[in-house]
Amino acid sequence: MTGDQLSALDRRRELLRRRLAESGVAAQAVESAPRVQAGERRGLAPGQRRMWFMQTKDPADTSLNICVAHRMRGALDQTRLRDAVAAVIRRHDVLRTVYGVDSAGEPYQLFVEEFEVPWTAVDLTDLTGDAQDRQVRALADSEFGRPFDLAADRPLRVTLLRLGAEDFVVLLVVHHICWDDNSWEVFFAELSEYYHGRPVQGEAPQFMVVSADTEPSSDADLTYWRRALTPLPDPLELPGAASTYSSRAARRLAVPMPAETAARIEEFAREHSATPFMVLLAAFGVLVHRYTGSRDFVTAIPVAERKSNAEKAIGYFGNTLLLRTVVNPDDSFASHVAAVREVCLDAFGHQNVGIDEVVREVNPSRSIGHDGMDELVRLGFSMRKDASGYRLEGVDVTQLDLAAVSAQLPLSLAIATESSGTIVEFEYQTDVLPQWLVGQLLVHYQRLLADGLSRPEETLARLELFDAEEHSALLDQSHGVLTRPSAATLVDLLDAAARATPEALAVVSDDVELTYELLQQRSNRFARWLVAQGAGTEDVIALQMSTSVEFIVAMLGVLKSGAAYMPIDPALPEERIEYLIADAKPRIVMRPQEFRVAEAAATGLGDAPITDADRLRPLLPDNLAYVIYTSGSTGRPKGVAVAHAAIAEHVVSFTAEWSMTADDRMLQSTSVSFDASLADILCPLSLGAQLVIPKPNPFSDIGYVADLVRRRGVTVLHMVPSLLGSVLLLPEARELRGLRHVPVGGEALPGEVADKFATMFDAELRNHYGPTEAVVCSTYMSVRGPQGNSIVPIGRPNQNVYAYVLDQALKLVPAGVVGELYLGGAQLARGYRARPVLTAERFVADPFGSGGRLYRTGDLVRRNARGELEFVGRADEQVKVRGYRIELGEIEAVIGADPRVGHCVATVVDDPQVGSLLAAYVVPAGGTREIDLDELRARAQEALPAYMVPTAFAVIPEIPLTTSGKLDKRALPTPDALTERAFRLPVTPTERRMCAIYSHLFGKERVGLDDSFFELGGHSLLAARLVAQIRAQFGIDLTVRAVFDRPTPAGLAEQLVTYFREEFEIELDELDLDESDEMEAAPQDGRPDLVAAERPERLPLSSSQLSMWFECQMEGVTDIGNMWLALRFDGPLQTPALIAALNDVVARHEALRTNIAIHEGAPYQIVHPSRELAVPILRSSPEGLSDTLAELRHHIFGLETESLIRPRHHRIECAGACAGPGGASHSGGSRFVHGDRRRPHRGLSGPPRGPGPTMGSATGTVRRLRSVAT
Repeated sequence: MTGDQLSALDRRRELLRRRLAESGVAAQAVESAPRVQAGERRGLAPGQRRMWFMQTKDPADTSLNICVAHRMRGALDQTRLRDAVAAVIRRHDVLRTVYGVDSAGEPYQLFVEEFEVPWTAVDLTDLTGDAQDRQVRALADSEFGRPFDLAADRPLRVTLLRLGAEDFVVLLVVHHICWDDNSWEVFFAELSEYYHGRPVQGEAPQFMVVSADTEPSSDADLTYWRRALTPLPDPLELPGAASTYSSRAARRLAVPMPAETAARIEEFAREHSATPFMVLLAAFGVLVHRYTGSRDFVTAIPVAERKSNAEKAIGYFGNTLLLRTVVNPDDSFASHVAAVREVCLDAFGHQNVGIDEVVREVNPSRSIGHDGMDELVRLGFSMRKDASGYRLEGVDVTQLDLAAVSAQLPLSLAIATESSGTIVEFEYQTDVLPQWLVGQLLVHYQRLLADGLSRPEETLARLELFDAEEHSALLDQSHGVLTRPSAATLVDLLDAAARATPEALAVVSDDVELTYELLQQRSNRFARWLVAQGAGTEDVIALQMSTSVEFIVAMLGVLKSGAAYMPIDPALPEERIEYLIADAKPRIVMRPQEFRVAEAAATGLGDAPITDADRLRPLLPDNLAYVIYTSGSTGRPKGVAVAHAAIAEHVVSFTAEWSMTADDRMLQSTSVSFDASLADILCPLSLGAQLVIPKPNPFSDIGYVADLVRRRGVTVLHMVPSLLGSVLLLPEARELRGLRHVPVGGEALPGEVADKFATMFDAELRNHYGPTEAVVCSTYMSVRGPQGNSIVPIGRPNQNVYAYVLDQALKLVPAGVVGELYLGGAQLARGYRARPVLTAERFVADPFGSGGRLYRTGDLVRRNARGELEFVGRADEQVKVRGYRIELGEIEAVIGADPRVGHCVATVVDDPQVGSLLAAYVVPAGGTREIDLDELRARAQEALPAYMVPTAFAVIPEIPLTTSGKLDKRALPTPDALTERAFRLPVTPTERRMCAIYSHLFGKERVGLDDSFFELGGHSLLAARLVAQIRAQFGIDLTVRAVFDRPTPAGLAEQLVTYFREEFEIELDELDLDESDEMEAAPQDGRPDLVAAERPERLPLSSSQLSMWFECQMEGVTDIGNMWLALRFDGPLQTPALIAALNDVVARHEALRTNIAIHEGAPYQIVHPSRELAVPILRSSPEGLSDTLAELRHHIFGLETESLIRPRHHRIECAGACAGPGGASHSGGSRFVHGDRRRPHRGLSGPPRGPGPTMGSATGTVRRLRSVAT
C-alpha cells in the first residue's frame, strides 16, 4: 500500500474506534501487571499531571471538583448506603490515594490502606418549604465549593441531607484527578450491589497499574500537534462585554434537545461517515464563529482511552485534546462537518500526547498568574453519559439541577445523554458571560444545528439563528421613533424661526449682537450678492473663515442663495487648504476680507427674503446644503456631501429629543470646519433661541468660558468627552452649573467622567454617536445612574434613523455579539464629492428596505441586553498589541480611577525596536503634586490582564486637543518607554541566591533580578521544580502560585524576606545562609504564648522534611544535612547553667525531641515527651581542635532513634573554653530539626513562659569559630 492508502485506512479504523467508543463497546484486551502495594509511590498519569499542577498552583480552586446531587425518596437505609460507599472506596485504591511531590519537584501518588469514610450527615427536618430548599442549595454550594487538599484528603466525599422520614438529598463530590466520565457507571453499579448485600466479585483493576499501560508519545505525535497548532490562532474574544480573566465562579444552563433533532443527528452522521460527536462539534464551531467573528480557534476536548482491563476501574484515563476549528463562512454545513471530521480523526490518532506536552511544544504566551492555557483555550466541548445511576430498591432517585460552583473554562458545551433524552448544557464562568447571553446561546445553538441538519448544502453564513419573532424584534430595536420626515429645506426652517421672533437676539459674541431681524437682513443681502455672482443650487461656496458672527452671516447667505457652503479652517496648513480647494472646486472662495468687501457691495441689493424667483435655480430638499471634509484612510481628505432634507430632518429630530425651546442659549464650542458645529449653530437658530459665539479657541481659557456661560446664561454646551473630563478637573467647572443640557460625542465617554459630572451638575448629560456621513449624530444615550469604570453606551437610534448591527454577510447579529454598524434613514449624506467608487463602497443597498441605502460606518458595536448600542472599536483600524485587540477605554478607566489621576489617555505608539506598545498619559488631579508611575503600573497590573498594562507612562500637565476639541495624538510627548528591561544585578544575599537558583534551573550563566520565569522559558512543571529548589535552599514551602504571582528573582526574594520578617521576626538578609537553622533559636519577645494544637496520631513530615527524607532513602543518610555552630567563650563560664539552658531549650521545642519513623512505607515524626541532653565535657588542645570539630561535623545521625542535636563542651587547655558543634543552640543537629517549623511557627511559637537559666557570670566574649571543620 502507498502512504496515502495507509493513512486512509488508519482514518477508517479511527472512525470505527470512535463509533465503538461512543456506543460503549470495549477496547482491546491487554495483559495484567503486578499490583501496587499501599504506600508505594508511582508517577502520575499524563492526564493527571496537569490536574495536580492546577490544584497545587491554586489550592483554593474548585474547578476540578466533579459534583452531582440526587433526590432520594423512599425507604433509604442510611447505614447501608454509607457502608456501600465505604466498600467501593475500599475496593478502588484510587479513592484512597494522596498526591505529593518529591525532592526533585516531581509529583507522585500513593494509596493508603486505612481510611475513614468521607461521609457527612445533616438533618434538615426542622425546616420546611422554601427555607429547606434554600438550605439545601446553600449546603450544596458550600460542599461543591470546598477544595480538596490532594496531599491529605480522600478525593471523594459524600454528604447526606435528611429532609424528611423518607426524603433525602445526596451530594457527591469527587476530584477530577481520580475520575472520568466512565467512572460513574462503575461507581453506581458497584454501590448498588454493595447496598443490596451483594459483594462485587474479584479484585478491581488498579488505576496505577492499568493507567500505566499506555503508549508513549512519539516524535511523529509531537510533530502532528506542532503542525496542527502552529502558528497559534489569535486569542478568542467571547461575546458580550466579556472579562478576560475570571474568578472561575460558574453556573450551568441546560435545555432538552428535541427528540426529532437527536434522531436526525444520528441519521446525518451515518450519511456523512461521521459520528454524532463530530456533527455536534461542527455546529458548535459555527455558533462560536457567528458569535465572535473568529474563523480560527481552539476547543478543549476531553477524551478517554480505556482498554478492556480498565473497563471496571475508577480513575481518570483521559486527556485533553486541543482541536483547532477553522470556519469558512462560504462553506456548506455538510462540507464543514467533513472538515471537522478530518480534524477529529487526525487528533484522535495522536491523542496519547499529554496536554502539557502539547502546550510546551506550541509555547503560547504566558502572563503573570497564568500558564498559557488560559489565553490559548477559552472553549470546551464534550459528550457525556448519564450520571444518575443509583439503583436502590424501594428508593426513587432523580438528579437535581445543583451544579458545580466553578469551572475551568469560560464557556463549555456538553451534550448529555440521559434516560429522559438528550440534554444541551452550557457551563460558563459568571465573571465572563452573563446569564441572559448564555441562555441566548442555548437557543441559537439548537436553532442553527436544526437548520444545518435540514439544509446541509446551505452556507454557514446563511444558516438561521433567529426565528421570525426574534428577527422582527431585532429589526424593531434597529430604528428610532419613526415619523413622517420633514419635506422642508434648511432655509425654510431658519426663515420660519426668524419670522416668529424677529426682535429676539439670534447671535451674540463678545462685541456683536444680532437680532433675528438683523441676521435675516444681512444674510439675505449676501445671498443676493452670491446669486449675482452666478451661484446657485449644487454650486459650492468655500468659507475660509474661523468661528465668528461673520461666518454665521456668510453661511446663512450661502444657504439662502441655493448654493452649498464648505467650511475651511484658516488655521490649516496652506498646503492642505490648497488641496481642499482643488478637490472641491468651489465657485467662490470667501475669506474674511473678501466677505467684508462682498457685504459692502451687497448694501444696495435689498434685504427682503429671497425666494426661488430670485435664485438661478429652485431650491429643493434634495439639493446640496454643505460639504465638510473629513480625514481619509489614504491620507487624502474626502468631502462629505449632505442635502438639505438630511440636515433639516436632523435639526428637527435633535431639538425635539432634547426638548429645546426658544428660551435656550447654546454656545458654539466646535470649530466650524467640523460637522458638530452644525448642531451648535442650526439647532438654536431653528427655534428662535440664542447662539453664543465665543472667542477663537475658547477652552484654552476655561475661566473665560465659565464667565461667558454665566454672563450669557448659556443652557446648552456641547463638548467631546475628553474636553468634558478636563473641564471637570478645574475649579471653574462649578461656575457652569447653570447649564441645562450637555451633549457629548465624538469619542468614547468614560463612566467615571459621567459619574463625576453627575456629582457636580443637575444638567442632562447625553452621549451621542454619529459619523459625518450620517449627519452629526445618529444615536443618543441619556446618561442616568452610576456608570462605574465602564464605557457609556452610545444608546439607541435617533428619530427616523436606522442602526443595524450586521455581520460580513449583512445579516443581523444577536444581542451581545460584535458587528459592524450600518446607518440608514432620512439623515444620510449623499456620498463623497467626486468619489463615486468610494461612495459605492461605503453606501450600500439596504437589505431590509425597498430601495434605501445604508452607510457602512466601519465601527464595531454590540447591542446589550437593554437594547443599547455599545461602541467597541474600529473594523479597519483595530488597536492591536501583540495579537490582542484592546479597548483603550478600559485601560483609561482603571488608571483614571486612581484618586491621584485627574485624567488619563491611553494610546498605541510605535517603537522602532519592538513595534507597537501601549502608552498611558496621565494628568494629575487637583492638589496632587506628583504621581508615582510605578504605583500606577502596579495598580494596572492588579486590575488588568498583562497584555493590557501599558509599557510606557508619562505625566503631562494637560491633554492636548485639536481645534475640534478631540485628542491631538501628535501633540503627545514621547513617553518614558520600558521597551527593553535593563539587566539588574542582585545585591542582597537572598537576591544572589535566588538568581543562582534561576541560573541553575534554566542553565544560564547570568540571570538578573527582573528576568521573568516565563520569559526565560518556564512552564508549569518547571515551576514545581523551582519551588522544590527554593525549599531545599531556604527551608520554606512556597506555593507554585507564588511563581506565577512573582515570576522574577526580585519578586520571590522579596516574598521570602517578608515571610521571614513577619513569621519569625528575622531579617533573612542578615543571616549567614549556610547557618540558616539559627532561625530556630529561642522565640523573640512580643510573640503570643504557646498554645497546644491537636495533632494526628502520626505526625506527618513537612514538605522540606519529606524532601530530605527522600534524599536519605535514595542516597543513604549522609552528613550533608548537618548544620553546625562552634562558639568560643573567653572568660569565666558556669558550665552547669549552660547545660541547663540547653535542656530548657530542648524541653521548649518539640523539634529538638523528634525522630523519624516509618509506618507502611510512609515516614512520620515521633515527638518524645522529654529528652535529657547529655553534654560530654571534653579536653582539647588548640592544635587538635580543628580535627576534633571536623570529626564531629561529619557525624552520621540515626534518624529513628538518636537525638538529632549533639552538643559537645570542649575545654581548651588555654585561657578559654569552646562549646563544640551545637553550642548553646541546636546546631550540630540535622536539618530535620529545622524542618519542623511548619507546625510550631503557625500559632505555637511565642516567648519563653518564664525566665530560663542564664549563662552565669560569663562576662567575656563569645565568638563564632568560622574556620574550623570545613
